[in-house]
Order: sequence, then structure tokens, then C-alpha cells
Amino acid sequence: MKRIALAGCIAAANFLGQPVSAETVYDCDIKVFTNNGWIAPRVLVLWDDSSKTAKIYDGYIDQLVGEPLAAKVVQRNEMAYDLSWRVNDIPVSNARTKVDGLYSAVFNMQKNTLSIRGVITGFANAPRGRGKCKVKQD
Repeated sequence: MKRIALAGCIAAANFLGQPVSAETVYDCDIKVFTNNGWIAPRVLVLWDDSSKTAKIYDGYIDQLVGEPLAAKVVQRNEMAYDLSWRVNDIPVSNARTKVDGLYSAVFNMQKNTLSIRGVITGFANAPRGRGKCKVKQD
């Protein structure tokens, strides 16, 4: 899992160089509170303010999907949004199986923070992390 995350961070950095339409790219450095993987140390939130939509991109998504995933967006208050997305078929290296990850996050645009929780099918752990986001400047 750590190799996927590292490779994905490099790929995410390369993705930042690509032109993005009317989206604002938030580059979030995540402090992971669990040591079992599942939460990437770097997450990009591609936010479209006109339509209040978001896409999520991280190392796992890069390796497994290859492009940002659309997130379900629900407004929490004036400056915070609940985001949720699903990553399917995540390989588990020590079990020779694949699992699905259901992720939810609180994206606070006023504080520029992202708090993530994951639910991994078949596992009792609850990976989570929180980090500060910077707006990617062109």
C-alpha cells in the first residue's frame, strides 16, 4: 500500500501540471492518524465553484482508476462541504484479495482543511487523516 501511495503522489504532482478547466485545485497534505495505509498522504480536491462539484485525486485513485473520481457533495454550512467517493478493487498485498474503500471527508474552504475517514470492506479499522490544503496557483 505504501508503494502505491508514493507512486501516486508522484503521479499527482505530474497531474498538477496539466490544464484543468474552471476548477480550483486544492493540494492537501494529509497527516494520517492510522498506520495501516488506506489514506493517501496527499489528496487533490478539484473544486468547481460554479456548479459546487468536486473531484478527488490521490495516489490510490491514480494507480487504480487513472483519473480523478467525482465526489458526492453535500453542503454542510456556508464554507464546508461533505464529500464522499468510492474506490473499488484496492489490492491488499498481504491477503491476495481486493477490497472497496468508501471515503467521506469534510472540506472546509474557509480554513482550507480536509478531514478524511475511510471504511474498507471486510476490515474493522477506520482509517482517517486531516490536513491543510493550498490552492494550486498556475
